[in-house]
Amino acid sequence: MNALRDLRGYAIRSALNETVGADVLIDTAVRALLEGVDSPSLPLLAGLSRREEGEAQELFRAVTTELDLAPPSPIDSQSTRWRLVRWLCEAIVDGSAQPEVAGKFIWDRWDELGYPKSLQPLVGRVSEWDDWHPSWDVEREHFQGLIVDEAKTLLSGTWPPS
Repeated sequence: MNALRDLRGYAIRSALNETVGADVLIDTAVRALLEGVDSPSLPLLAGLSRREEGEAQELFRAVTTELDLAPPSPIDSQSTRWRLVRWLCEAIVDGSAQPEVAGKFIWDRWDELGYPKSLQPLVGRVSEWDDWHPSWDVEREHFQGLIVDEAKTLLSGTWPPS
C-alpha cells in the first residue's frame, strides 16, 4: 500500500464530510513516514497517543495542506469545479488517489456542473463499482481500471470537456 495515496484518499473523503477515524490517520501517518514522506506535521500526527486522538483531525488537515493533498477549495464557480474535476482525474491516472474515491467525489459534484454528458461514462463506472456484487462475473477491481480509463479519456480531450 502507498500511504501517500491513502492520505490523499482520506483528504478527499474528508472533503466529502466523511469522518476518518483518528486511529486510521495515525497509522497512515506512521506508514507515510516509513515510506519517506516528509512534512512538518506528519511526525506529529504519527506520534499521537490514544489520549491525543482528538488532535488527529487538526493535524491531518495540516498534513494535507503541507503535502498539497486536499482538493482545491472553495468550490464556488464553474471554472473551479472543472479545475477540481481535472485535479481528481489526474490523481486517478497517476495513482495518487483511489479511482473509486476520487470518482465518487466527481459523481457527487456532477449536478453542480449541470450533469455534463462528458462525465457520464466516468460516473457510470463509479456507479458500477459502487453497485458491484460478488455474484457478478467480474472482479470489483475491474471497475477501478475502467474508472482510470475514463479519467484518461477525459484528460486527453479539450478542457473543460463539452
